[in-house]
Amino acid sequence: MALAVRQQMVVDQNHAIHLQSSELKPGSRVEVIVLVENEARQAKEKPVSFLEGTQKLSIDAPPDFSATFEKNLYGHSS
Repeated sequence: MALAVRQQMVVDQNHAIHLQSSELKPGSRVEVIVLVENEARQAKEKPVSFLEGTQKLSIDAPPDFSATFEKNLYGHSS
């Protein structure tokens, strides 16, 4: 199984990052994948409370759905 090392870091003025981990053994062959955080994406992914999220929901249901949901669900009334 592959070892994964995940660290968040900032690119320096030389356009470089420095990764150091005691889990990395000298002489080991590694593959490095760099994922750049998109600032617009970070702002969009701001945590939202449950109530804020539900305010944005749009439910397509008849006005009497709470009284007739079993009929609509099972095709008969209880």
